[in-house]
Amino acid sequence: MKLTLSMIVKNEERFLRGCLESVKGLVDEIVIVDTGSTDSTKEIARSFGAKVYNFEWCDDFSAARNESLGNSTGDWILYLDADERIDKSYHAKIRKLISGGKADAFLLQLKSKIGTREDAQYHLVSYPRLFRKIKGVAFSGEVHEQITNSLTAVGARILQSDVIIDHLGYAQDDAVILEKARRNHRLLLSQLQKGKNHGYALYQLGQTEIILGEVEKGLSHLNEALQAGGFGKSVEASVYGIIAENKYKLGEYEEALAACTSSLEAAPQQTFSHLMRGEIYLKLSDYRKSVESFLEAVEKYRSLILRGKTTAAIEPMFDVHVIYSKVGKAAALGGDVPTASLYLKMAAEEGARPQKIGEYIEFLVRNRMYREALEAADRFRQFEGEGWYVRLVSSALIDTEKYGEAAKLLEKAPEHDKVTLSSLANCRMKIGDFAGADAAFRQAVELGYDDPQGIEMYGLVQFKLGKFSDAASTLTRAAEINPANSRAIKFAQAARAQISTVSK
Repeated sequence: MKLTLSMIVKNEERFLRGCLESVKGLVDEIVIVDTGSTDSTKEIARSFGAKVYNFEWCDDFSAARNESLGNSTGDWILYLDADERIDKSYHAKIRKLISGGKADAFLLQLKSKIGTREDAQYHLVSYPRLFRKIKGVAFSGEVHEQITNSLTAVGARILQSDVIIDHLGYAQDDAVILEKARRNHRLLLSQLQKGKNHGYALYQLGQTEIILGEVEKGLSHLNEALQAGGFGKSVEASVYGIIAENKYKLGEYEEALAACTSSLEAAPQQTFSHLMRGEIYLKLSDYRKSVESFLEAVEKYRSLILRGKTTAAIEPMFDVHVIYSKVGKAAALGGDVPTASLYLKMAAEEGARPQKIGEYIEFLVRNRMYREALEAADRFRQFEGEGWYVRLVSSALIDTEKYGEAAKLLEKAPEHDKVTLSSLANCRMKIGDFAGADAAFRQAVELGYDDPQGIEMYGLVQFKLGKFSDAASTLTRAAEINPANSRAIKFAQAARAQISTVSK
């Protein structure tokens, strides 16, 4: 079976080499239609043995795609964009798909990173990117061009696969994304005027308008898309999902829940709308339903998304600790300590990320589960030099009266702020290290520490060390902060008496 890589490009020197490297050894032919590059795109393409054709741009992505398709001589077509990659681990699987005779087209999973932040999420979208070259099969739509309608029209058998295409195009700054959205908006309006792919075009128009900040207009077009139809259940589920997400952002929670229900009716096995319901119930303080919805999302995510399968057109993809954390936090708010503890622990252990470990230990300390907190601290000891670890674990040690261990840990803090120093001072005082306590209290006060009880303790330490003048001053300050503090008043008087005795 001869496999052709079919592409359209323009000024893609930044991405093209990586794309072509990723399919080296997989495809038998590379056909590239260039729509007006002024950089080194065509030279890079030819260096990989590609057949390069020039095509005058006419504001129609399908026209360019069909030009590439028409010049392809393979039995099967794989179509990609320059900012997409296929890991070599999928090469053998793709070859097996096209030689197996089970289908005429396969849905591949497009995995897109959204934004440029390090913790940016991904989403998965299913497209028939791999299909047999059949007479009458062609792309349609001036933008967000589709091959599905054409494949369906000729009776092609379309099957799902778990092959993933990595898409880099959305991992760009907002300015680039907005520029693309404005271009797509113009082309979608033109497409609608021509009556092409009406329902699907309205769906894409609604999404685009939301990206451009025109949320109400976008929601209106999404509802029009649902009325027009003409797309499958997976797209229908995603349309409702987008409506739900934006109604949630607008604070229209009942409408958001209704949209989630409709989305789940169209694609019950999806993850997104279960997650969305969990977030909505959280806002409504219905923690039991929030936990139930998040747990449904966990089950679907494990069984489908983590295996590269989707049932809605667009599904979120992220490290699994994200969803475990959602369950744990909702359970904690609802007072379900066992469930919260279990899922926050799972979130902490999945990849050992500081934020999730901190959330878990903080939950344990807050619920006086000190043994579990200290066991967790021991498992994640590699972080003991970090401030969040020192703060949380020292708190557990202090609450279990392990003052010596707490003092040693606090001494390792990367930065000694007034809170850390006051805790260190109290621990040293508890183990009888009054000189050490005095030094830590002094540094804390220099940084602005003014807790009434702490100031009193500082004065008592000074009294214990025989620093009566300092003690009198510190204890007087404590009494001024809290005039009802009889002990501070008493020891301030005693310190002054000692000063008088010594002066005599």
